Amino acid sequence: MDTNANSKILAALLSEAHAGFSGLIITKKGEVRGGKVYGNDRVQVTVISGFRYERLVQKSLDQLPSVDAQAVIEKLAEEGHTVTVADVEAARAELKKSFERTLAGTNESSTEHVFEPLVVNGETVRGSRVYKCVAGTVDIQTGQPLQCHCRECTGDPRAPQPGTIYLQGLQVYRKVLEPAANGPVPKANSKPKTLAKNAIRECLPVSRYVSYALEPGTDFILAAGGTAQVQAQANGFVVDDKVVQFIAKAV
Repeated sequence: MDTNANSKILAALLSEAHAGFSGLIITKKGEVRGGKVYGNDRVQVTVISGFRYERLVQKSLDQLPSVDAQAVIEKLAEEGHTVTVADVEAARAELKKSFERTLAGTNESSTEHVFEPLVVNGETVRGSRVYKCVAGTVDIQTGQPLQCHCRECTGDPRAPQPGTIYLQGLQVYRKVLEPAANGPVPKANSKPKTLAKNAIRECLPVSRYVSYALEPGTDFILAAGGTAQVQAQANGFVVDDKVVQFIAKAV
C-alpha cells in the first residue's frame, strides 16, 4: 500500500471506513505552562469525519447574527470578565469577516502549509490530513524560506512528528475519562473583544470542529465506520434518518 502517512495500518483503516463516524479514546496533548502540562485529559469522543469545513463555516456565518449579545455579556460576567455591547459587536464583525474570507479561500491558516491531505494508493481520504516537514521549502506568496517546527527539525519531543495523521471532523460526543493531573489550561489574560469572540464561537457550529493527532506509539484507540456508529449509539447519540441525511449533505 502506498501512502504519505507514517502508519499504513491507520491509513488503511481510515481509507476503508470512508466518511462517517470515528470513535476515539485518546490522551490530549495539552499545553506546557511553567514546566507543567495542563489540559491533557484522557477523553472518549465520537467524530463525524469527512465533514466539509466550508459547510460548517457557512452554517456558523448564517447563525452569527442570532447570537444574543446580552447573553454573551452575562456569561462572561459570571466568569469575572467585564465586556460591553461594543466589544461583542466588534467581535461579531471580525468573525463575520474571517468566515467570509474562509469561504472565499483567502483566509489561510498560519499552519495550513504544514499539512497535506492523507493519500492512500493515489486516492485522497477526506476527514484526515498528514503533518509534513517543510524544511528547505519557501512561502509561495513571499518567496521567503519557511521555518520548520517539526520534531525532526527542532528536537522537541512534543513537536509534531512528520507523517502523523490528524483526524478532523465534527465532534458530536465527548466524555472525560481521566482529568488532567494539573487541571485545564490556564486561561490567558485576553482583551474584552477576544473574550467576546471566543464566547460567540462557542455558540456556533464551528466550535464543534476538532482535530486529533494519531501518532504511532502513543496511547489511543480508534474505531471507524460501523463500529464507531454502534459506539456512538451506545453513548446516547441516536443515529436516525435525520442524522444520516445531515452527514450525507455535510460530506
